[in-house]
Amino acid sequence: MINQPESQQLIFLQLIDKYKVEIPIIQRDYAQGREGKEELRESFLSAIKNASPTTPLVLDFVYGSITNNTFQPIDGQQRLTTLFLLHWFIAQKEGKLTDELKKQLSKFTYETRISSREFCKELIEQSIVYDTDEIISNQIIDSHWFFLSWKKDPTIKSMLTMLDAIQHNFKDENNFWEKLKYISFHFMDLENFGLTDDLYIKMNARGKALTDFENFKAKFEQHIKQNNWEEDVAVEEKFSHKIDTDWADLFWNYRHEETYIFDKQFLNFFRTMAVIHYALRAEKDDNFKTNVDLLRDNSKIISFNRYVELNCFDEGYFRSIKSVLNKISNRNGLTTFLSGNDYANEKEIFKGSINNDLSYADLVIAYAYYKYLELEQSVDKELLKNWMRIVRNLVEGSRPYLFNNVTDLSNALKSINNLLKNRNCIINHFKNLALEKNTLRGFTSEQVKEEKIKAKLISDSIDWEKAIIKIENHPYFKGQIGFLLDWCKDENGNFSIDKFNQYTVKSEAIFDENGLKEFKDFLFDRALLAKGDYLLRKGPNHSFLINSERNISWKRLLRDKNEKRNYLKELIDEITVEHLSDKLYKIINDFSLNDWRYYFIKQPEMIGVCGSQKLIRKSSNNNILLLGSTTTSGYHKEYYSFSLYNELLHLQQVREINYLSQRSVNEWKFFNYEGIKIAFDPCKEKYVLLELEDENMTSNLEFNNREEVKNYLIQTPNNV
Repeated sequence: MINQPESQQLIFLQLIDKYKVEIPIIQRDYAQGREGKEELRESFLSAIKNASPTTPLVLDFVYGSITNNTFQPIDGQQRLTTLFLLHWFIAQKEGKLTDELKKQLSKFTYETRISSREFCKELIEQSIVYDTDEIISNQIIDSHWFFLSWKKDPTIKSMLTMLDAIQHNFKDENNFWEKLKYISFHFMDLENFGLTDDLYIKMNARGKALTDFENFKAKFEQHIKQNNWEEDVAVEEKFSHKIDTDWADLFWNYRHEETYIFDKQFLNFFRTMAVIHYALRAEKDDNFKTNVDLLRDNSKIISFNRYVELNCFDEGYFRSIKSVLNKISNRNGLTTFLSGNDYANEKEIFKGSINNDLSYADLVIAYAYYKYLELEQSVDKELLKNWMRIVRNLVEGSRPYLFNNVTDLSNALKSINNLLKNRNCIINHFKNLALEKNTLRGFTSEQVKEEKIKAKLISDSIDWEKAIIKIENHPYFKGQIGFLLDWCKDENGNFSIDKFNQYTVKSEAIFDENGLKEFKDFLFDRALLAKGDYLLRKGPNHSFLINSERNISWKRLLRDKNEKRNYLKELIDEITVEHLSDKLYKIINDFSLNDWRYYFIKQPEMIGVCGSQKLIRKSSNNNILLLGSTTTSGYHKEYYSFSLYNELLHLQQVREINYLSQRSVNEWKFFNYEGIKIAFDPCKEKYVLLELEDENMTSNLEFNNREEVKNYLIQTPNNV
């Protein structure tokens, strides 16, 4: 903790009377006079213009390093340069530029470039004959001492622009020199401020190439003052101090590797928190989605005023930002509170926040985590873990099915917001909720009901707590274990922990962090199909299930309490972990029903050709297409002809055979057996001969079954 620093309230002339002021070479160029900074210039000069004995202007902190009576600012370069130019202009205009004042002003200089340093020197020593009717930058450029090459110096160019703005604002002011003493700032040096040279480099690197954040920071600090949000706050706890010290230390760890700049990361963190704040509080009108999309689109620049218009930057937002950054800031990196990443990966949450690329679901997790930190003066890690466990379960159990639009996001954020009052007794809260009613919009009713059941079991028994939490943290299930709870109930609805543990062990043997483990030759898929038609629908297609997809994943099968999930239970009831593969083979070999499943179960090649999503198009038992992609416009095969092709491949007497896929449902899919083309006609439920090389043989030959086809092919001359 940095000790309470001692500060002096100085005006510009007092500072340059005490020290030589030198803008260090590591500082960026003077930026307040740049093109595009008109709003910043006018706002700053207007505040200066309004300074008076009754309303003095205090320009916050100016601090840096003092060596050999030379002061090099860390923060305040822009303000000091503007004050230097203002003092020169007013003195020039009002005839105050005496030799003594010239000597005093010459103690302000730039180390950044020789040209910048020489310009400041010549401006003071040579000066100009001020003409009220001519633009002052033109007068300076036309002076004999001004080198035209100086016009290329970005700092000098900005100074000239600022002088024109000063002239425009103060040309009609009289006796303003006397008002300059009502413009002051808090001055601190590094030694008293408790800062390090390392932090000095960090803070200056932050602003060296980028100016957007400096502008944002200045306006935010002004916004804080205007609303009196830090009226009685100690200096070292103020936003303006924190953002250049403790928080800068945190973001320094996420700087750009080459430029050492972290302005973008700072801005994105504020933007991510604005997304959450807006989505949580804004009315869902016609502009709601547009505004959320704007806040999330990093390619779009948002002005400070636009944030204010959207009501992003109210006091609640400010308190949240400040509290969260205070909790997570650490000079050595990010402060974390959870021992592992089971419930919330704190580093990934922060990384996503400073990139402003969190998904809707992850924004909900981020909000729940950051809001907890904000509300707790001292974070109890166990209570935080309980809170984030419930949040993780709700989000992950709903992620594949919700969070597809901003309404889902808003509903989920509001539900989390409502739960926050119970954050430190969250398990007890869920235990007492009615099972039948889902009051948590934005989350699936199945997952909410599951959390209620688990809360009751956990509250009743430490054994249940250990068992539930263990399998909940399975990297594929991520809290979604309703299927296990359902399976371990008896006919009276009582839960058996022994059965629960048995199903847990079997589930762990079948599923890994990616989903269903890789079983050779689709062994598990085929054995499960022998129990029943477990395939899930996606549009006009059906899938043998994949690990990650909204409609056709294993997680979807595990979620929905229906007949298809019961087939999985039947299979798991029959297998043992010790002899898993042997049992699966036995189930496959014992299957004998003559329906459409038969060849999928008996021949592993059948599922193998169904593409990455394992899709088939099944309009009837006799019209089944094996899809290589998601549509029939891609190459696909026909079920019966391809299964017969596989069977023939294993006959020793076959010398030449290949299968022809098609990209149209109207084209025959067939195999070519040594010149003979065989297809299956689902309308006739027969195999047909498509083409014969022997002109004396009929070309519309049909076969009632596979044996007839095989006998014909084997007995046909020249095909043995």
